Amino acid sequence: MQACESKYWQEGIDSKALLVCFLHKLPYLLLMGVAGAVLGSGLYLLITVMTSEGTMYQAETEYYIEFAEGRIDGKDYYNDFTWNDVMASDWILGNTMEILGSDYSRAYVKDMITADILSDVRYLTITVKGLDAELVASVSEITKQSLETLASRVEKIVEIDSIVQIENNGVVQVEEPLFTWRAAFLGAVCGVLLGMFAIAASFCMGSRYYTKRSILQSLNIPVFGLLYKSGNEAQGTQEIALRLALQYHIEKMCGKQMIIADVVAGDYAQKCREIVMSIYDKNSVKVELKAQAKEILTKEDYDAIRRTDGVILAIPFGKPCREAVIEKINQLENQDCKIIGAILVDVNRKWMKLYGIQ
Repeated sequence: MQACESKYWQEGIDSKALLVCFLHKLPYLLLMGVAGAVLGSGLYLLITVMTSEGTMYQAETEYYIEFAEGRIDGKDYYNDFTWNDVMASDWILGNTMEILGSDYSRAYVKDMITADILSDVRYLTITVKGLDAELVASVSEITKQSLETLASRVEKIVEIDSIVQIENNGVVQVEEPLFTWRAAFLGAVCGVLLGMFAIAASFCMGSRYYTKRSILQSLNIPVFGLLYKSGNEAQGTQEIALRLALQYHIEKMCGKQMIIADVVAGDYAQKCREIVMSIYDKNSVKVELKAQAKEILTKEDYDAIRRTDGVILAIPFGKPCREAVIEKINQLENQDCKIIGAILVDVNRKWMKLYGIQ
């Protein structure tokens, strides 16, 4: 058994079998993607609703700045940063607060106003945003008055002759951009990646047997063949090969008996019974079902097994059973019970076809 376990850790990963697992699980991965998309978009909308302060309104106005003759160089200093500083000064914001009164804080009103020079420095765009449509309209109108009288009221601004409003878009409700489709796409990608990780992790743990080679490499015992699921039998090389292997071994037994045993709870041994009994009648071969599915075997169980030629293990396809198989083999070897080999049962024919075995 030590040789069996040490050999197991020397196994490589069957990359072809792993790829087939991914292909065979495509519907599962698509389902994970859909679930991830629904969850991602749902969480995004939930967070958006929870973090939203309410309906936002804005008033966007545009002004034309006429610079003084001979002061054309001064216009280069009037960029976004300069104008946002000017908008927060007593020249503009101070005048606005005097008209609004003490019902609103200066910091709150300051955060409502944004100045932008989008292209030409002679065109100034002022955007006022807030949750109260009436307040937005008031601040926008007062700001207009403050800007248009700025040059005449402040003597130090000698570069500017006048500021005139040339466009007023009024107060409109702001449509907050939703990125639901992006959240859905990200959720779908995460869902598929999570599904792929689960498949790869399950495969790489090595607790499932998908091919005859994986049993031979892991357990170092002969594999007679594979048996497809009920109603999904192969009418070709695999069935013929399994029959020939069993027939040859039964003929070598010269009338002795053997046991086909489950290694995990299930009716896998039962599925091997028909093919064995089709080779020799039931008086020639003893088939004892689920003999090794019991957690604890009695002395009588082991005595009965030792009187036979040995045990053929029915190992289920794609089930997490490696530790159970190793444990059963260890129990049998400790009791001097011969292990003849194994049959990979309940095999998925579509999986095998993708793997290249007909």
